Amino acid sequence: MKDIIQKYREEKDEAVLVNFKFIHNGSTEYSTVDDLNYNKRKELILFLYNNYGINDKPLIKWLLSQEIKSHREADTSVFTIEICAFMLYKVMEIEDIYTLYEAKFGAGSDLQFTVDIELLFGFDKEKTKTYLNEKQKNKRKNRAILKAIEYYEKNSNAVFKTREQYIEYFENKRIKNIIADLDA
Repeated sequence: MKDIIQKYREEKDEAVLVNFKFIHNGSTEYSTVDDLNYNKRKELILFLYNNYGINDKPLIKWLLSQEIKSHREADTSVFTIEICAFMLYKVMEIEDIYTLYEAKFGAGSDLQFTVDIELLFGFDKEKTKTYLNEKQKNKRKNRAILKAIEYYEKNSNAVFKTREQYIEYFENKRIKNIIADLDA
């Protein structure tokens, strides 16, 4: 895995990742649909999680896109999406809010319940809302993201974590539960 990641870091060529790309197994029968490369991709994601940085953002986004597609079409685990979304969140720029929105709302209700709303808050919830209100491009998507944030804000019992609190929570608690679930 180390060699694959290093080669992608150097070449930025998706051909390096061909053996990790989503491939439907061709089945249409319930509970037999699968992604032939899911387990290999899961291993790559877990390996990357232990050593990633801002330069890995293209790889993280590619993996996240493959995981979302895999979940949509083969109903694979939400946990690998959650890991990829967290890695993107940690190295994000404000424009990545759209990809994080897709990770939470782009592939069904399992993700809506699993991927935490704090990812959509970006660096700071109020600054993210200002950005989305003022950005002239992607107005429809901006409204959808704002609507999602506002929906969660209406929950008077909700306690949201700051970016720093969320990162600490994920790295010290959530990831352990995810790994345990993936190993089960």
